[in-house]
Amino acid sequence: MKKFLLTGLFIVFISVSVAQNRAFLSKEYACISAEATYGASTDRVVFMDAWKTPGMKSRGIAPGETEIGLTLYDLQTNKMLSDRLYRFEDGTFGFVWTMGLQDATFPDRGTGYNYYDGTGWGPAPDERIEGVRTGWPSYAPLGESGEIVISHDFGEHTLNYYTRAVKGTGDWAGTTYTYGEGPDALAWARLVTSGPDHNQVHLLANSFEEYQGMTTAVVYSRSTDGAQTWDIENALIEGMDSDYYTEISADEYVWAEPKNGTIAFLCAGAWHDMFMMKSTDNGENWEKTVIWEHPYPFFDWNTTIADTFFCVDNSASITLDNDGKAHVVFGISRVMHEDLGTTYQYFPFVDGIGYWNEDMDPFSDDHNALAPPQYGYGNSEMIEDVNYIGYMQDVDGDGEIHLAGWPNTTIDNIMSYRELGPSTMPTVHVDENGFRYLLFASTTETYVNDQVNYKHIWARTYADGTWGEFHDLTSDITHIFDECIYPLLAETSDDHIYYTYNADVTPGLALDEEHGYQDNRLIFAELSKSDLIIFYGTGDQPGANTFELSGPMPNPCRDEFSFAVNTTQQDDLILGIMNPAGQIIFEKPLESASMGKNLYRVDVSGLQPGMYFYTVTGGNGKVSKKLIIE
Repeated sequence: MKKFLLTGLFIVFISVSVAQNRAFLSKEYACISAEATYGASTDRVVFMDAWKTPGMKSRGIAPGETEIGLTLYDLQTNKMLSDRLYRFEDGTFGFVWTMGLQDATFPDRGTGYNYYDGTGWGPAPDERIEGVRTGWPSYAPLGESGEIVISHDFGEHTLNYYTRAVKGTGDWAGTTYTYGEGPDALAWARLVTSGPDHNQVHLLANSFEEYQGMTTAVVYSRSTDGAQTWDIENALIEGMDSDYYTEISADEYVWAEPKNGTIAFLCAGAWHDMFMMKSTDNGENWEKTVIWEHPYPFFDWNTTIADTFFCVDNSASITLDNDGKAHVVFGISRVMHEDLGTTYQYFPFVDGIGYWNEDMDPFSDDHNALAPPQYGYGNSEMIEDVNYIGYMQDVDGDGEIHLAGWPNTTIDNIMSYRELGPSTMPTVHVDENGFRYLLFASTTETYVNDQVNYKHIWARTYADGTWGEFHDLTSDITHIFDECIYPLLAETSDDHIYYTYNADVTPGLALDEEHGYQDNRLIFAELSKSDLIIFYGTGDQPGANTFELSGPMPNPCRDEFSFAVNTTQQDDLILGIMNPAGQIIFEKPLESASMGKNLYRVDVSGLQPGMYFYTVTGGNGKVSKKLIIE
């Protein structure tokens, strides 16, 4: 058994807020490169040759979490992950994953499925839903109350979809996707359903082999009768064809959940543009938006020599808000292609999560356009807390990021996946009030074994015009020896957000021979929004305020509430009340607060029942509290 070390305190809360000390690895680390080989099965360097034996078992789950599945087969995607967790309007959930529980050849590989019926999840499955060996499932509602799963049979290079008329119960009916025209092979399918009855099925798939002048292409199909027939078969959408790209590879595309008649998907990777395709007429016509323009158009492994450039790290996610506006998050890396062939260099310490929405300008093709702002590149287009919104956190608060091996940290001391960055695999949700929720997996200081730091799941929320504090969602003592990756947010929410992630005890992938096969636990979690957005604003950081805010009393309230301000000096204070969309609906100066405790009462009889936030601003700071009006 390997020797495990852990520095720092044992933290017993499921969510810990970290003050933004803005500590980063120095620019020198952005120049340390590693060698990797491109391809769906080997798209990263292997560091952990010594880790060939299974590790210790995971310890358990934290409050608010449920273990809903298990797999030894630990690769869930080659690039981007989505379309696997769905929250239905009645509060039930469906979730799927690639599952394999037998030996390293995994003859039993297929779709693991579990269902939450409103009171609890079912037992973790021990059999796939398909009758043949499959992988890479995608899940969606179908019809009034049914469900659909699609996955690929890699041996036959076909797609198989399985449906049930009633979600959560009954036998699955399996069908092979057949078509009259298109590629000879199909793989890595993604689907969503739209329309009031969820009978409009939208399917993306990869050609697996050369198709219409591209090494591999992504094609689009549509059914308007619940996957009974297909009126669009394997269309190569203009803007995604050989006039624009040499290749779009496995899992480099992901759907947004359709909203109000709009459908959209994102394509992203290190070796071509990041772009969005969007349709407002159910897939008849598409509008392309290039979000990041690749500095080497028509990149080709056999002809293109590329100097260092900052890029998407192969992970990204897209969501639509209630207005149909797209919001995109992506991991950031840096790569170089010095010699012809599929060997390349990447820079495993380059760290960051980027953000874009349709109100923003796209990124240019400058080599440094996506350079994290802390590196000081003059042509960087990244702005902290605007379009640069995630990075490794200074957990111990000493002003530096210390990773395993410190002060002699090398590439052997950091784990990269096929998603290359130390902060990576972002997922995003925008709720009905316009709040934005970001989750990502990030290499986390103080949680370390004998060679590398563990990745934890981190969250950040945008409200009231600003990105708030970072929260470690896997800081509970049960996850001390867990590598937490592949976070996935449900596309709808209520007063909670809902998400899944994978946890095992050893960083890396057994499938990539970085350690022995071991239990990978699929974990479902829910988290109150108030636990995240209560920290937004500029004054909730420890030590930033000259006063303390207590209350509200009572909470929930009806016609009025009270709060107290305890201050160490005389302060001129301003009270603001915001609705859940972050809009200030009431603001007034308070009577000047004297040293000590000051009590205030507020009449809210004119406000509708619901959730609000009241904010007191004065002196050096600003403090916000949640308020419920009945």
